Amino acid sequence: MLRLALRTLRYRIGGFTASFIALFMGAAIVMACGGLMETGIRDDVPPQRLAAAPLVVAGDPANLERAPVDAALAAKAAAVAGVAEVVPDVAFPVLLPGGAEATGHTWSGARLAPYAVEQGRAPRGPGEVVVGANSGIGPGGTVALRIDSRDVDYRVVGVAGAPVEAEVVFFADDEARRLYAKPGKVDLIGVLLEPGATADGVRAGLTAAVSGRDVAVLAGDERGLAEFSDTGGGGEAIITLSAVFGGLAIMVALFVVAGTLGLSVQQRHREMALLRAIGTTPGQLRGLVLGETAFVAVLATALGWPLSGRLGAWLLTRLSGAGVAPQAMAYRQGWVPVVAGVGISLLSALVAAFVAGRGAAVTRPTEALMAAGLQTRWFSVPRLVFALLCLGGGTALSVITAVVMSGPVAASTAGPTAMLWAAGIALLSPAAARVLIAVLRWPVRALSGLSGYLAVLNTGARRVRVASAITPVMLATGLATALLYLQTTQASAATDAFAESLRADAVVTGPAGGVPLEVVDEVRALPGVEAASAVVDSEAYFPDHEDGDDEITVLGVTPSGVTRTMDVDVTAGSLDDLRGDSVALPTGWAEDLGAAVGDPIRMKLGDGAVVDLEVVAVHTGSFDAALLPAGLVAAHTTGGRATQVLVKGPESALAPLTGRHPDLEVAGREEALAAGGGGEQTGAWVNYLLVGMILAYTVISLVNTLVIATGERRREFALQRLIGATHGQILRMVGVESVVISLGGIILGAIVSLVTLVPFAIALNGTFWPRGPIGIYLVVVGSAAGLTLLSTVLSTAYVLRTPPVEAAAAPA
Repeated sequence: MLRLALRTLRYRIGGFTASFIALFMGAAIVMACGGLMETGIRDDVPPQRLAAAPLVVAGDPANLERAPVDAALAAKAAAVAGVAEVVPDVAFPVLLPGGAEATGHTWSGARLAPYAVEQGRAPRGPGEVVVGANSGIGPGGTVALRIDSRDVDYRVVGVAGAPVEAEVVFFADDEARRLYAKPGKVDLIGVLLEPGATADGVRAGLTAAVSGRDVAVLAGDERGLAEFSDTGGGGEAIITLSAVFGGLAIMVALFVVAGTLGLSVQQRHREMALLRAIGTTPGQLRGLVLGETAFVAVLATALGWPLSGRLGAWLLTRLSGAGVAPQAMAYRQGWVPVVAGVGISLLSALVAAFVAGRGAAVTRPTEALMAAGLQTRWFSVPRLVFALLCLGGGTALSVITAVVMSGPVAASTAGPTAMLWAAGIALLSPAAARVLIAVLRWPVRALSGLSGYLAVLNTGARRVRVASAITPVMLATGLATALLYLQTTQASAATDAFAESLRADAVVTGPAGGVPLEVVDEVRALPGVEAASAVVDSEAYFPDHEDGDDEITVLGVTPSGVTRTMDVDVTAGSLDDLRGDSVALPTGWAEDLGAAVGDPIRMKLGDGAVVDLEVVAVHTGSFDAALLPAGLVAAHTTGGRATQVLVKGPESALAPLTGRHPDLEVAGREEALAAGGGGEQTGAWVNYLLVGMILAYTVISLVNTLVIATGERRREFALQRLIGATHGQILRMVGVESVVISLGGIILGAIVSLVTLVPFAIALNGTFWPRGPIGIYLVVVGSAAGLTLLSTVLSTAYVLRTPPVEAAAAPA
C-alpha cells in the first residue's frame, strides 16, 4: 500500500501541497521555539574582550548584581600550577564626545582580547588614552571624556583594534585604577596559561585557590558573563517565553495539521469507497493514508529544520532588540529541540491521518459509496469526550482566573483558557455550524437574493465541510483577539499602576552608568524644589525565611523625599529612621516574615552580601518593594549609582542641574509616565511578535482549507454551468458562502475571546471588559473575513477556467 500511496500522490498535488505547507511551517516553528528554550537554558554569552583569556576570575554571575573582586586574589591565582600570568582589569563607564557610551579599562587588560595598536602607541601616563578603532577618533588630538559626571581632557596617543563590538577606552594602569575608585578591588582577573596547560586542568586548582570568596572561575562561553555584566540570568525570560509560545505553537500545529489532513482525506472518500468495494481491508486503507502522510511529514520536517535555525536566530535578535534577551546572547539549537520538533510533527501528522482515515476505513463499502458524495457523518464518542473535557477545563480555568487569580499572574491561566475553549469548539464545530447556518439563513437570504438562497442551501447540505472552513477562522479570530487584548489589558493596567505610584513632578536620569548619589543633594538645594529622592533598583532575598529563594524588589531611596515622590503610605514606624542598616518592609512581607518595627532581619543583597538590618517602618502602596537607604543599596549594585532621581517641584527648576551635568536628562511627569510604561509596551510588542508568528501559521491553515475545499467542488460548479449558471452567479454564490463562513468563525471566535478576556479583566482590574483599542479587533475580523472571501473567490475563479465538460468528466 505504501507504493500505491506514493504513486497516487502526484495526482493530488493540491492536497499534497497543503499538507506539506502545514507540516513544514509547524515543524519549523516548534523547532525554533525549542532552540530558543535551549538558548535560555544554556545562557551562552561568547566572550569578545576576554576571548584571549582561557579562564577568568570574576564576581559570581549567579548573583543579581556584579561585585568587584579582591585584588589580592591575583597573587593566589598566579601561584596555581599551569598559570603563566594573571591580568587584573577594571571597568568603569566613560562617555565619548557626542554621547557615545564606552567602558574604561587598564591598558594591560587589552591583552585579554587581545587588542593590537593599529595607530600610535600605548598610554604611558595619566593624561593619555588609547581608543578603540570603532570610535572614529584618530590619534594625536585631545578628547574630552565624561567620567563620573566630570569632563576630563585626555590626549589620544593610539588607536587599538580587535573583533569586539563594544566601545572601549584604555588608560594607563595606575590612572584606570584611580578612576575605578575602588581601592583594593578590581573588576575581574584574566588568567593566561602556560604552554601545554589546559583550561579544564587549571580550573580545579584555581577554584580551590579562591575558595571561600564570593567569586567564580569562568571558562568557555561562561567568560562572557564576566564581560557583559548585565546578562546573568538573562536566559530565564527566554525560557519562559519559549515554553509558553512553544506550547501554543504545538497546540495550534495539531489543529492545523489535523484540519488540513482531515479535509484532504475527506476529498477522497469516493476513491476510498471504491477501494473498499473492490476488497481493500480497513487496515490496508489506513496504511495507505498513513504511508502518504508519513512521506509528506518526513519531507516537510527535513526541509523545515534549516529554516527553524534561521527563524530561531531571527526571533532571538528581535527579543534582544526589545530588551527581553541580552544583546550578547548566542542562539543555540542542538539535537534535542530538533529531535523534539521532528517527533512532535511526525506524531501529530500520523495521529491526524489515523483519525481522518478511520471513518472511511471502518465504513461498509456500500455505505461509503453512498456517503462519499456528501459527507454527513462526523459524530463519535471519543470526539464528544475530548470536546467535553476541553470545554470543562476551559470553564474551570475561566472561573479560577476570575475568582482565584489577581494581578498580572492571571495571564498564566488566561492563555490556556483560550486554547481549551478553542479546542472544544473546534471538536464540536459541525454541530456549531448547523446552529450558525440556521441563525444566519434568513438574514443572508433577505440581503443577497438568489445567490444567498443557493449559498444557504449549499452550506446547509455541506455543513461538515463548512465546519472545516469555519474552524480556522474561529482559531484565527479567537486566538488573535484573546492573546492581543491580554497584552493591551495588562500593559494598560501596568501603566495605570505606575501613574498611581509616581507622585513626582520630574525625573532625572543619566547614561548607562546611572546618576551619582550626590546629585540628590544638588537637586534639593535648587530653588523651587520641594523634595527629591534617589531610586536604586535591585533585588534581594531573605535567607532565613522558609522560602529563601523568593526574590523581593529592593529600592534604595532618600528618606526625606520618598513619601513626596512615591506612593508610600507608612502604617508603622517612620521613614525618617531609614538610615544606616535599616529597612522598611511592605505590609505583606512583614506579615509573612513575622517582623515588626524594631525587629532585626537578615537580607541577602543582589551582589551576594548578607546584611543584618533593623525594621524601622512598615508601608503600603502601589508597589511591593523593600525600602533601604540609597547608599546601602548602591554599594551592593554593579554600577553603584541611582537609576533615577525623583523630584517634587517644577521641571523648570532643574535647568541649572543640566547646565552643570550635560549627561543628565530631565523629564516631566507626562514624559516619565510614558517612559515608565515603555517596559510593559516593549514586553507587549515582543508578545505581539510571537503571537503574530503563530497566527500567521493559523492563517496559512485558513487559506489551505478554503483553497482545498473550493477545488473539491469543480464538478459541482461544472454541472451548474452546464445547466445555465454564469461565472458571475457562481462567484456571487461562493462569495455569500464565504460571508457565512466568516461570520460563523467570527462568532465562535468571539465566544473564545470573551470567556478568556472577561475573567482576566476581572482578575486584573475588577472590570468586566478588557482594555485596548477597538481597532485591533476590527483589523483581526476584517483580515479574517477578507482572507476568507479572497481565498474562496480566487480559487473558484481558477477552477472556473476549466471548460465545464472537462471539469464534469474529471475524476472526483
